[in-house]
Amino acid sequence: MNRKNLMLSSLIVAAVISAGSAPVVHGEENSAASGAPTAAVTFKINDVNYSNNSGNHILSAAPFVTNGTTMVPVRAAAESLGASLSWNGESQQITLTGKGFGNVKYTINSSYAVNAKGEKIKLPEQVRQTKGTVFVPARSLAALLGTQLQWEPSTHKITLSNPSQTPHSLDFNYQFTKEMEGWKGGFADLPVDYDKAIYELDFAHKLLPVDKNTSNYGLKLSGHNRSDDLFMYLSKGISGFKPNTSYNVNLKFAMYTDAGGGMIGIGGSPAESIFLKAGILSEEPLAVPTTSSGSQYYRMNVDIGSQGVGGKDVKVIGNAAKPNADQDGYQRVEFNYSAKVTANAKGEIYVLIGADSGYEGLTTLYFDDVKVTAQTS
Repeated sequence: MNRKNLMLSSLIVAAVISAGSAPVVHGEENSAASGAPTAAVTFKINDVNYSNNSGNHILSAAPFVTNGTTMVPVRAAAESLGASLSWNGESQQITLTGKGFGNVKYTINSSYAVNAKGEKIKLPEQVRQTKGTVFVPARSLAALLGTQLQWEPSTHKITLSNPSQTPHSLDFNYQFTKEMEGWKGGFADLPVDYDKAIYELDFAHKLLPVDKNTSNYGLKLSGHNRSDDLFMYLSKGISGFKPNTSYNVNLKFAMYTDAGGGMIGIGGSPAESIFLKAGILSEEPLAVPTTSSGSQYYRMNVDIGSQGVGGKDVKVIGNAAKPNADQDGYQRVEFNYSAKVTANAKGEIYVLIGADSGYEGLTTLYFDDVKVTAQTS
C-alpha cells in the first residue's frame, strides 16, 4: 500500500474545555515542606456534605449556583484552608485573616470585598446569608486567598486547595457518564477537501455497544479510510500542574472493538492494521492543513509516526483486535501507556489517544474509563 507520509492533521469535533472545568485534583499531597498534607476542602453543589483534611462534615445550607456563579460557605472554606474568621454583627461584616493574604473583608448583601490593601474588589454576585451560613463567590474567594480552585463537572464538585505546597501526585478520571468531559475528537491524514459522504467520520458521546447496556456511555470514533491512511484521535487538555515542571504520567483507558484478529481486509487487517497510539504532550495536538505534493492534507502538529511505527511524540501501544475473535460483537480491551512530560507555562499537559489505520475500510471504536496519573519526576 502507498502510505502518504503525512505527519500531521485533523478535523476537530468537540466541546472546548474552559479554564473552570478542570477535574478535581486527587491523591497524595506533597508534604516535603512541612511534613503536613496540603490544606484542601471539597464541596458539592446542592449537597450539605463537604470534606477537608480533618474528614467529612455537614453544612446547615448547601453550596449553590446563581447566574452562573458558584457560591460556597465562607467559614467552612476559610477555616479548612487554615485561615481564621471573625464576625462583626453590627456591620454585618466577616473578616478573614491568613498568612499570605493578610485580611479580606466581606459584608452581607454587598457586591464588593475588601482586600489587605483596602481595595474594593467587585464580586460577580452579592454576599448572601442562608440559614445562618454566609456564601461568597468561589472563584473570587480563591483569588483573594491565593488558593487553587478545581471544578469536576461530572460530579459537580469544587475543590479549594492551598498552593503553598503543590501536590506531587495528581489523578484524573473520566467515565463520560453524562458528557464528553472536555475531550475532543479529530481525524488526520486525509485531504482537506475530502468527501464527507464516503469518509463517514464521526465523533460522538454514545452508549457503549455491549449487551443490555442502558447507562454506560463512552466516546465513539468512526471513520472510513479512503486515503491509504487515516488517523482518528481523542485529545484532552488537563490543568492543575505546576508550570514548567517535569512529570511522570501514566495513562490507562478501555477501548471497545468488534474487529477479530487474523482477518484479511482491503490494504490490511481490520484488527492488526489498526494501530493504537498514545502520547502525553506539553502542547495541544491540532490539525493543520498542510501542502504535500501539490495537494492539501490535514496533518497532525505532533509527530505520530507512520501506522505501525511510532513517532517522537506519539507511540504505538497495541492494535484494534478484540480478545476473542470467535465471539460476536464488541469486546473491551484495556491499554496502558507511560511517558515523561514537562507541563507548559500555564500548568497544562495534553493527552492523546489515537488509531492509525492501514485498513482501507470502516473502523468504529469506543473509549471509556480514561485514567491519568501524574507524579513529579
